[in-house]
Amino acid sequence: MGGGGPRRSQQGQRKEPRRIINISSSLTEDVKLNKAEKAWKPAVKKATSGQAAPEEESDDSEQAKTQELFKRVRSILNKLTPQMFQQLMKQVTELTIDTEERLKGVIDLIFEKAISEPNFSVAYANMCRCLIGLKVPTTDKPGVTVNFRKLLLNRCQKEFEKDKDDDVIFEKKQKELDAAATEEKDRLKAELEEAKDKARRRSLGNIKFIGELFKLKMLTEAIMHDCIVKLLKNHDEESLECLCRLLSTIGKDLDFEKAKPRMDQYFAQMDKIIKEKKTSSRIRFMLQDVLDLRRVISRNTHTHHPPVSGECFSPLT
Repeated sequence: MGGGGPRRSQQGQRKEPRRIINISSSLTEDVKLNKAEKAWKPAVKKATSGQAAPEEESDDSEQAKTQELFKRVRSILNKLTPQMFQQLMKQVTELTIDTEERLKGVIDLIFEKAISEPNFSVAYANMCRCLIGLKVPTTDKPGVTVNFRKLLLNRCQKEFEKDKDDDVIFEKKQKELDAAATEEKDRLKAELEEAKDKARRRSLGNIKFIGELFKLKMLTEAIMHDCIVKLLKNHDEESLECLCRLLSTIGKDLDFEKAKPRMDQYFAQMDKIIKEKKTSSRIRFMLQDVLDLRRVISRNTHTHHPPVSGECFSPLT
């Protein structure tokens, strides 16, 4: 994202069948944004020569406002930390976000920051929660509105499907590598590995962000199952660590009776990975911790009471 600050880390990749992200039915009310008495409206430069038609002047003025809005949002996002959240969130709610183009642009900026800086995904998810009820008129359907939540979920879906396009590109590059002359192989191999690593980190960042949105009840469990399958199939240690952290925070919300067969499959696969000993001992211990936590929850559910949020599935360290 243009104008990004010098901060933080990245994450991930993999190919999965297309699944539609469902909106949680529990989140039906809109969140009211604070309406500033003097909402920010950027100044627009006047034409210095010639006279444009009124329509052109209007278009130029609106485009200038849009670009100034994006500039302001970038500036806010570059400063965002948990400690600065309240102060910066107030600035966001005072911005003029009143068209579909502007709303989509703001969502893109937040989304790109969230997946490229996974250590701050909680703050970005909370920002989305505060904007969830924002509505604007659609561009092509007069009288119809579109809201922040729908556009955000569309953006998450688009990123999820991007993995399939990446796989096609990587397959093509692999064929080029196989057919390349000896002196070109090292360069092409390095380029392919770099591209795969970048895509994988991006995918992992997306999954972490989706997990935070799920914890805020903005997504249903269906998309989380897609994330778990993707992480289990990746096999690299970074994906497995992401899996452990994901299950440690949302596992309690997925592991109910109806979903038990699917969850059993996931944990059986994790147990298999442990026994194969192809990963580092650190990752095997993390996987084992998650398996043990599930057993504790199972015993408590049947002999005592269901675990409350954070009781058993506390974040792994």
